[in-house]
Amino acid sequence: MESLPLSFAVLLSYLRQVVEQIADPRQPSNGTRYKLSDGILGAFSVFFMQCESFLEHQRQMQSQRGKDNAQSLFGIAQIPSSAQIRNLLDEVAAVGLFAVFFQVYAALMRGGYFKSYQQWNGDLLVALDGTEYFKSQKIHCQCCSSRTHKNGKVTYVHQAILPAIVAPDQPQVIALVPEFVTPQDGHEKQDCEVAAAKRWISTHAARFGTQGITLLGDDLYSHQPLCEHCLQHQLSFIFTCLPQSHPALYDWLGYLDANGEVKTLEQAQWNKRTKEIYRYRYVNQIPLRDTQPALQVNWCELTVVRESDGKVLYTNAWVTDHDLTPATVPHVVSAGRSRWKTENENHNVLKTKGYHLEHNFGHGQHHLAATLLTLNLLAFLFHTVLHLVDLSYQQIRHKRGTRRGFFQDILALTKYLWFESWQHLLNFMLSDSPPAQTADSS
Repeated sequence: MESLPLSFAVLLSYLRQVVEQIADPRQPSNGTRYKLSDGILGAFSVFFMQCESFLEHQRQMQSQRGKDNAQSLFGIAQIPSSAQIRNLLDEVAAVGLFAVFFQVYAALMRGGYFKSYQQWNGDLLVALDGTEYFKSQKIHCQCCSSRTHKNGKVTYVHQAILPAIVAPDQPQVIALVPEFVTPQDGHEKQDCEVAAAKRWISTHAARFGTQGITLLGDDLYSHQPLCEHCLQHQLSFIFTCLPQSHPALYDWLGYLDANGEVKTLEQAQWNKRTKEIYRYRYVNQIPLRDTQPALQVNWCELTVVRESDGKVLYTNAWVTDHDLTPATVPHVVSAGRSRWKTENENHNVLKTKGYHLEHNFGHGQHHLAATLLTLNLLAFLFHTVLHLVDLSYQQIRHKRGTRRGFFQDILALTKYLWFESWQHLLNFMLSDSPPAQTADSS
């Protein structure tokens, strides 16, 4: 365990340390009123509090009382306006913030918090999945991708891969460094999700050290170039594999099945009061494509049938480099199925549960959209970590019941009352006693 318990103060210190190392892109000037760190932390505070008006409320509190929660909770010395924050952040590349993700990862690893995420073989599962976070037919910048429609109109989009550590039995996902799908220098073709996934692997695989990692992905990922790229960087994979996109592999399967070489396994499981039959089919060392040289992969399939009427409830198939046996195939399939968590517990939460991922907080001409997305992801990561490690936070979330109710409470409290720290705010919410007030000496 690290010397300081993992808390909001520690998490914020990681962000502040990284922010202080970012070079100010502005020319030195006597007219420079706001520090770059105030702009970055100001944007982060809006995402963390899930309120676009948070800074305005604190600006009013400062003018009336001489102190505010933006300073005491987030360390913002002077509160910039929204326009000033956008101007500052448009020149700040998101990559400058990436170190925070791995500092949080390292702290969770040191604290033993990943034990419940590790799989049958000790690996962590990292789900890769792309999503759009901006779309317009009018606004665009040099970092936009574009789609030209049949009617000649062009849609400009921002996309990113949002990797996350997932586990079949864990409700929370741990956000990792994003990778942006954006035009690349020296490339004539538009960037794509697979190319972005390769860049993410090349850049970040070594950061996991000796911890085993298995990547999860949909059918887009289950092709030889990306699978080979994973293996070259000592990463395992479990990728969805559909018949329509892998005809050669499924031709081989048909031949092997006809000769009795596709193995089967059947297990019964109860889902509440319903008994379900899990039917596994699997085979090791099958060519992924017909073009030589072909990578040999292991293939498995799951069909879930309701015993009472024989209705098929679920079916899917995967390719992997993990060896498949009667003991391991249920684990591999369970891991492969947990890929959906990156959509439900990551993308969906970011889009519909207060983070407003697809809202245009600001587009800019250079880095603004990507930098704001990164700060939004860090806010999501910090809340997730606090839910895992902070007893006070857990108690308040349980007490309040809903995510929306929790954020409504902290916004109402910080709008009207001053708190000397985040922990002070949590203690007040738990005790329902008024915060200590400094005597008015005027």
